[in-house]
Amino acid sequence: MPKFWLDANVFITAKNSAYGFDIVPGFWEMLDHHAKGGIVCSSTMVLDELIGENAPEDTLCKWVKERKDSPLFSQPSDEDQKLMTGVADHVYKAYIVAQSSAFLKGADAWVIAHAKRVGGTVVTFEKSVPVNSSKAKIPNVCKAFDVPCIDPYELLRKLGASFVMKL
Repeated sequence: MPKFWLDANVFITAKNSAYGFDIVPGFWEMLDHHAKGGIVCSSTMVLDELIGENAPEDTLCKWVKERKDSPLFSQPSDEDQKLMTGVADHVYKAYIVAQSSAFLKGADAWVIAHAKRVGGTVVTFEKSVPVNSSKAKIPNVCKAFDVPCIDPYELLRKLGASFVMKL
C-alpha cells in the first residue's frame, strides 16, 4: 500500500517553482520511480483536478495525462468513500459553510481518506492554521483523523532524494 499520498498542490507548486520540469527533471522521475514501487500515490480525484476543464494545458497537464493509468493515481475504493463521508461530516461541523464547501469541492478530503485507509501520510504544501480559524486546511483535518501530514521537503528527505546537476 502506498505510504505517501500527494495533494494536488505538490504537483502544481513543484512545477511552478524550484522543481519545474526544465529545472529538476529528476524530481518527476523520482515520483514515477516511487509510484511504481508503491511508495507514493495520489487520488484519481487529484488527477481530475490537474487535468480537468479548469486546468491549464501545460507541461504538468501533459505529464499527468501520460500517467493517468499508472500506479501514481489510485481510484477511490468503497472504504475510501465511507472515510471521505466521515471527513466531509467533520469539515461541515468544524468550519463555516463557505470554507467547508471550498475544501470539499476539491480532492483534499479524498487524499485524507486514502491515507487514513492504508495508514499512510498526506503530503501537502498547506500549513496548519489555528484551531479557531474558519479555514479548513489539510493538516488540521488530518490531525482530526490521526493521519500524519508532512510537507514535500520532508517527503524528499524521507525518500533520500538527491538531485545532482550534470556538468
